[in-house]
Amino acid sequence: MKSNAMKMYKHLIIALIIGLIILFAVQPANGLTVIGVRTLAVMIPTLYLWLTVGTTWTSLLFLGLLVMTGSMTSTEVWAGSVGHFSVISMIVFMMLNYCLTETGVIDLVCSWFITRKVVNNRPYVFLCMFFASMMILGMFMDNLSLAVIYVGIAVVLAEKLGLKKGQPFYTCMFMGIMWVDTVISIASPIAHAPCLVLMGYMSTQLGIDVSYGQWLAVGVPFAILMFIVIIICVNIWHPDTSAYVNYDVEAEKRNMHALDTRGKLSAAIFIIMLFMILFPELGSGLLPSFCAYWKNVGVIVVAILAVSLLCIIHVDDKPLLDINAAYKSLPMGAIIFAGVVSVMATPVTSEATGINVWMANVLQPLFTGVNPFIVVIALTLGAVFMTNFMSNIVTMTIFFNIGVALLNGGSTNMGMFAMLIGFASSMATLTPSACAPMPLVFGPGHVTMKNSFKVNLIFILLSVVVMFAFVVPFTPFIIH
Repeated sequence: MKSNAMKMYKHLIIALIIGLIILFAVQPANGLTVIGVRTLAVMIPTLYLWLTVGTTWTSLLFLGLLVMTGSMTSTEVWAGSVGHFSVISMIVFMMLNYCLTETGVIDLVCSWFITRKVVNNRPYVFLCMFFASMMILGMFMDNLSLAVIYVGIAVVLAEKLGLKKGQPFYTCMFMGIMWVDTVISIASPIAHAPCLVLMGYMSTQLGIDVSYGQWLAVGVPFAILMFIVIIICVNIWHPDTSAYVNYDVEAEKRNMHALDTRGKLSAAIFIIMLFMILFPELGSGLLPSFCAYWKNVGVIVVAILAVSLLCIIHVDDKPLLDINAAYKSLPMGAIIFAGVVSVMATPVTSEATGINVWMANVLQPLFTGVNPFIVVIALTLGAVFMTNFMSNIVTMTIFFNIGVALLNGGSTNMGMFAMLIGFASSMATLTPSACAPMPLVFGPGHVTMKNSFKVNLIFILLSVVVMFAFVVPFTPFIIH
């Protein structure tokens, strides 16, 4: 305990020194104001602390210090962080996820996929179906919660197959969970913080309002292509699957439990909610007034109504959703962090700080005469590299703002650039610190750097190919 405290104190001292150096050594120039210097003296040490100490209490400290810089009023800071739409969105959708988990809906969907006749004596088809179930569920669930569920399922499956840690087939199951988790974190805006934060950035800084339907129009094809990449990686790896003879499909099917009334009602309400989210964007030609109203109301209100309905409907004198238990299950640290990251873009683009102007003036000479698309490539590759060592949302924030400083107002389609940086910042599977779910597989030793590095590298390289081959030409038709 003493050692951990000393490490924290060391990083706090380093962060303080960084802040003081910026405060007294950086001069207001090239568009940067005095308030901008103060803001940088808070933001950069905060980024350092997020990497070294954590994002829990340091995020709250950042909000207080941000008010003290004078770049934003206290009301603006609270409204732009804990009052940001990403925060309430995460809370509501995580409650829905909790309900689907507790009522057995998630477990049943997974079991259904891995008990089809097609998986009998076909281990690679089994892996494909296992990963497909997670991919489909993950389009509508928080990826951290889903990772917890699927790691637990994989542990049970490994025991039934007689697999041990370190064996290729064992490692492959958990590697697939990691890969799917990174893809779903950015492919769907439903309950996924990176998407919600980026949508906020695009709206406030670029004037591009992206709907859930538009995002899914890009994200779903991307997820399908990345699923193919996952299967390619598994086949390149070609792990020994001889232990699969121990898997009894019929026995697993007999052990499946049908949904009870609670599960059926919860699933039905969730499906209706998804319909109400997507139909106003897809069916405006059929019911224009109806669709216009629900578009104006917004996705979060639809989700709130679903949560309320789950609390109102009782079966056997118990609500479908135990709201108090759901509140206790919320990862408040992650939720607050998403809100804090959301507010970071405001002082960066503020005229009071001049940070964006300063970044453009400092960086522009380095890229004079360079084709803008080369800049896009460089920033994308930089994001892919950095995200494998630090938070994907932090990486996205940094490279998005650098790109806005360098590219906005030019010939680059900024909607395409934003989506590209979002996808690039989420391809984080190489190290245990790459993103929040990674410790779930690296920590207990389900996967190690040694037995995953090569195939992980192949996955990341192929993901870059998909991003440039699909996102770059396709996105401008959907988001602009």
